[in-house]
This record gives sequence, C-alpha cells and structure tokens, in this order.
Amino acid sequence: MDTDQILLSAALVIMAAVIARGVAQRLSLGPIVALLVVGAALGPHSPYPLLAEYTEEMQAVGEIGVVLLLFLVGLDTQPQRLRSMRTLVFGSAIVLYLLTVAAIAAVFVLLGFEPWQAALIVALGLAMSSDAVAVGTLEERGEAGTRHGRAAMAAVISQGFVAVPVLAAIPMLEAGTSGTPGLPSPEKVLTVLAIIGVVYLTARYALPAALTWSARRLGAQGFGMVILAAVFASAWIMDKIGASMALGSFMVGMILSTSQFAEQIRAAVAPRKGMLLGVLFMAIGMSIDPSQVAGIGWELIAVLPLLLLIKVAMVAAVAGLFGLRLADALLAGLLLAPFDEIGYVIFGSAHASGLLKPEAYALGLTLISFSFVLSPLLINLGYRLVRRIQGEPAAPRPEPVGDQLQDHVVVVGYSQTGRVICSMLELARLPYIAFDLDLDRVAEGDRWGHRVHYGDVNDPHILSAVAVAKARAVVITTRDFEQTKRVTGNLRHFHPQAPILAAVPYLCQRDELRAMGAGQPVALMPEGTLDFGAVLLQRLDVAPDEIERLTARLRADDYAMLRRVGGTVSAFEAR
Repeated sequence: MDTDQILLSAALVIMAAVIARGVAQRLSLGPIVALLVVGAALGPHSPYPLLAEYTEEMQAVGEIGVVLLLFLVGLDTQPQRLRSMRTLVFGSAIVLYLLTVAAIAAVFVLLGFEPWQAALIVALGLAMSSDAVAVGTLEERGEAGTRHGRAAMAAVISQGFVAVPVLAAIPMLEAGTSGTPGLPSPEKVLTVLAIIGVVYLTARYALPAALTWSARRLGAQGFGMVILAAVFASAWIMDKIGASMALGSFMVGMILSTSQFAEQIRAAVAPRKGMLLGVLFMAIGMSIDPSQVAGIGWELIAVLPLLLLIKVAMVAAVAGLFGLRLADALLAGLLLAPFDEIGYVIFGSAHASGLLKPEAYALGLTLISFSFVLSPLLINLGYRLVRRIQGEPAAPRPEPVGDQLQDHVVVVGYSQTGRVICSMLELARLPYIAFDLDLDRVAEGDRWGHRVHYGDVNDPHILSAVAVAKARAVVITTRDFEQTKRVTGNLRHFHPQAPILAAVPYLCQRDELRAMGAGQPVALMPEGTLDFGAVLLQRLDVAPDEIERLTARLRADDYAMLRRVGGTVSAFEAR
C-alpha cells in the first residue's frame, strides 16, 4: 500500500467512524454496531467498496486491539477482588458459563450446524455476556453492591479468565481433513508451559523495575511506551509458540493489577485499545455480506429471542441455587442476557481458521449486534416487572464489592499538605486515592500506609480511570501552581461537575483558581499566619474573645485589610 493510499484510507475510516458514532448515539445504538455498519458500507460487498483491498491489513491492525483489550481485562482482574468474591466467581459464574454453552450448542446442533466444532464455537462466543451493558447499567443505577449486582459482576470477572482459554482453544479445534480436532503434542505443551513461566517471572520482577526506571527517567510518555512494548512482546512470544496472543497480554495485565502504576497503565493503554478495536470492528463489518444477513430471515427472528431466554433462565436458575431471591435472579439474568463484544473476536478467529462457514459467521455477528439493540428495552422492562412484583421497594442497600471507586476523594499531589489530608481521610474512614509523579513521594506514602499511586492527573484518561465523575471531591495539593492550574483546567473541561478543593500559598493564586471555576480554593499563607498570630496574642495575655474579634476583622471582606497596606500590594498578594 502506498503512502497516499494509507493516508486516504485513514481519513476515510476516521471520518466514517465519527459520523457513524454520532448517528448511533442519536439512535441510542452502541458504537460497535455503528462501526460494523461502516465496515459493511466500505467493504467488498458494498456498492461503493472504497476499502475493499485493505480488509486483511485492517484485520491485522485490529488484532493488536484484541491484545490490548485482554491486557486491560487482566488489569481489572485484581487478586483481592477475586478473594472477596471467590465463591461467586469460581463457583456460580463458571458453572453458569458451562451450562449456557451446553444449552446454546444444543440449539445450533438442532439447527444443523456442521461440523460440531462450529456449533461449539458459536456457543462459546454467545454464552459470554456484555460487560459494557451489565457494568454500565449497574454503575448508572448505583447497584453494583446489591445482590443481583454482585452476581452480575462475578460473571463479568469470570469471563476475563474464560476468554483466554476460549481464544487459545480455537486453533486446536481447527478441523483437519478427517474433521477431528487437532491435539497438541506433549513437546508443545511443555514449551507453552515453559514460556508461560518466563512471561510470569518477567512481568512479576523485571517489568516493575523497568517501569520504575522509566517513570523516573522518561516521564509519563516514556512510561507508556515501555508498558506497550512489554504487552506486545508477551503477545508476540505466545504467538510464536502457537499459543494465544491474548494469553500473554492477559497474564501481564493481571500481574500488574496490584502495582502502584495500575491507574497510569490503564490511562496509557485504554485510548490506543479503543482506536485499534474500532479498526477491528470495521474490518469485521467489511467481511459481512449484507445479502447473507438478509437471507437469515426467520432464523434471526426465532433464534435471538430463544437464546436470550436461555441466558436469562440459566442465570436465574444458577443464581437461585446459590441463594438469590427470584427478583434478584431475574435482574441478574436480564443484565447478563446481551452477548459480549468479544464474540466478534472469537467468531472472526474461527472464520479465518475455516471453522465457521460464511452463513454461520454472518448469523453469529448479527445475533450479537441485535442483542445490543434489544438489551436496553429488556432490562428496563425487567426493572419495571420487579418493581411491580415487590411493590416499589426501597433503594437497594449496597454491599462492599472489591475495590470499586465511588463516593471517594481524589488527592492530587502527595506534598506535606497532601500527607496531612490523607491522614485526616484515614482517621475519618473516608475512601480516597492519591497521585503523584514523584516516585520518592509515592514510596513515602507507602511507608505512611497511605493509598498513593504513580499517575499523571493532567492526563484526561487518568481522570476517567479513577472515576472522577463519581468522586465526592478532588483535592489539589501540589506545590507547583502551574500544575494546579492545568489540573483545574482539565477538570473543568472534562468533568465540570467534579467538586474541586485546592490548597495554594497566596490569595492572588486562590483568586486565579476561583476565576477558572475551582469551587473552594484555600490560601494557606494568610490562614496559617492568622493561626500563628492568634497563638502569639494568647501568649501576650490578650483575651480569647478579643483574639477572635481581631482575626474575624482581618478575615472580613475576603481579607481586605491584608490585601492592601498603604495603597501597596501586601506580602499575601505576592508570589
């Protein structure tokens, strides 16, 4: 492909994707559906096949997005979160997935899918549930800690473990001339296990040291490059030995999930993952033949409701066996009914391996896409039904779920002021998370037992990663006033509703932050000096009432007496 062709293709892809996302948002459709439609409109089966020659190249680029997707899934699979929900994750959720696979596979065998591997692969993909729909709905309604919320979250977490072996199993299911699945040799199994050990040891010991070095010497941008290099290297070595690329990236993500760099890693990877996955979904759309989709007809109308009913029934039955009430089991079933986006990846890999015929491939992709359209309606109907059954119950009482960030305080900068703030929040038993770019301060926070992480809060993706939109307050305690202004500006732009409290030395700096929209900036110099002056007056035997009157007078009219002395700017105005 020539340079001019690359530039033209990139421009067309980006413009089409932006327009499609805008239209999908207006129609309340998911962005994935929009990207699939764009791919179909530009692909070889379209009347205007503008990008028909580049389908394979876009598919290859999109596979990198899958690697980053599984890395982020591993990064969200924190060991302490698993310990708190181990019965649900490794009990009900795994049982639920296996039973759902069996039921869906039986449906497709009855529909005449051949070979049997095709029915199994479609079932493996459709048995997974959309974490975007389930988690998004729970967060929007504030129900992540309810009984049905915990059940849905357990299923979502378990899928992080299930997705990796499913993707790894597809090459082994590839049918030969005899139609039997190929089994790996003992030598290959030992090689894979040895490489897994190497990846684990590298990610556990060498990679944190490399990230520490890059954070000190290269800054946030160099830090992001190091983590991307590590993820791609782990995926590459797994691919070279014939295993799944996703297995390597998932392992690295899970090992790093408890490190002090987790939020900065997520911020560095997430935007690149979104862009590359967008390319993948467009490439998948290019491989869809609209005439085949139109020919599905009655199968889509009959099979989609049946599969959704199977998923709801399976979740409700398993949840009931593990002690959930009928209403909670029903809500959990509806939340987990929509098919997962990773099904596109599973079907794409199987189609490329020859395990899925074009008709079966088109049916699988269409079922996932239409489930995104129907799921909001079904979930809303389910909530109305439960309210009617229970007679409009009171708001659900949340139970603690893992390490979720909600109603917390974000502390920006672990200076001496930041340390005091963290100590006060600890004593008040209020949840918080603090950030600093100086690793020495991060280490100091660890010694004090404070929750301090490495992270550049000037990066908008960090603000999203730490759920600033759900924070009770953002406290800025950095020593650098320019950085304080940058953070304030980013918050006002990307999260205008976030309450900001900033600590700065001087009144003029406080006034500047007020003009930028910071809610409650505090000038430390005049307040600290007034407290010191009150102690001095007390030592000079001035009456307490008189001290209070004097300090109130100095604070009156926004420190008017301290701002101007004899027509000149006072020390409290200087920087």
